[in-house]
Order: sequence, then structure tokens, then C-alpha cells
Amino acid sequence: MKKIAFLSQKGGSGKTTLVVHAAVAAHESGERVVVIDTDPQKSATVWGEARSQDEPIVATAAAADLPQVLVVAQQEQMTFAIVDTAPHAAPDAARIARAVDLVVIPCRPTAFDIAAVASAVDIVKAAGVPGVFVLSACPFRSPEIGETRIVLADYCLPIAPVEIIDRRAFARAVATGRAVTEFESDGKAAGEIRILWNWLKEQVQ
Repeated sequence: MKKIAFLSQKGGSGKTTLVVHAAVAAHESGERVVVIDTDPQKSATVWGEARSQDEPIVATAAAADLPQVLVVAQQEQMTFAIVDTAPHAAPDAARIARAVDLVVIPCRPTAFDIAAVASAVDIVKAAGVPGVFVLSACPFRSPEIGETRIVLADYCLPIAPVEIIDRRAFARAVATGRAVTEFESDGKAAGEIRILWNWLKEQVQ
């Protein structure tokens, strides 16, 4: 079982949105997926409760209990565990980073998000785990996207080749307990998520 955590030290980075959409894309590609929600806000859990489908499974757990939950997921023959984390929780974030195979750091193309990246990178490097960046909640055709890529390149971590654009389809899908690949399967948002998932899967293999 491969384990991926989405980690940001700043709220509003689009972390949970990426978690649930990546999980559905993984499930649709044939993986057995569990989302593990360690964020006290429980946004992923609320989304899971709103779903009419049983998969991907969404489990709620304290960060301290993550190792045991991962063991159970392995026993249940899950092929991917995707972990949502709380912002501003450095001790828990470090514990989670050490428990997974890949850490994904979402970053919006804004000065505040870029400034928060350094602490997340420090956590990843201290844990000795591979890390990658994903540009999320991006304004359409914004010059800041390219500028952000240049800044992130200085951290020497891979950057996802696709940007996740801030489209209405994301909010509309999540509001009904769905992902964009279910809500608007042939839409641009769905296409971006599928590209992202395929790339993340390559990074963790």
C-alpha cells in the first residue's frame, strides 16, 4: 500500500479539495483507496458523509493514531492511503510525514502561500521523505503561476506539470459529495485532476 499525505502550513491552500479529488481519481483508475482525515475541521469527513457512493472510504483519525490506521488499511488490502492534514500543526505534520511515502505540498500562486512553503519543506526534509509541489486554486491564465513555479524551483522538489485552476466545478462537486470527475467527467477540472493523479502515482512508485 502506498501512502500519500497532503500537507500545508497555511489554511486555504486547497489541500482538502486536492485530497478528495485525487482519491476519487485513484478509485476510478482501479485503486482501492482510503482517505484518512486527520484535520480537526473534518472537511474530508463531511464530504465523505455527503457521498452516495461507498468508495473511496473516508476514515477520521487523530494524527497520533495514523500508524495504527495505516496498518488496518493495509490489512483491508487498500492500495492507496491519502492523508489530509491540519494546517498550523507542525508536530502532527512531522509525525504524519514520517509515516508516508510521499508528501504533497499544495501552493496557491500568492505571496502568503509562497511564504508558508518553507516550513512545509522543512518538515518534509526533516522526515526524510520525498516531497512535491502542486499549484492549486490558480486564477485562470494568471502570470503569477509562472512566477510561482520559478520561486518553488529553488526548493529542488518536483512540481506537478499541471496547475489546478480555481473552477466553479470544484465547489459544486464537493457540495454534493462528489468529485469533478463524477460531476462533470469531460470538463477541464476533471482533466486536470486526472493528469495530477497520474503524475502523483508516478512519483510514489
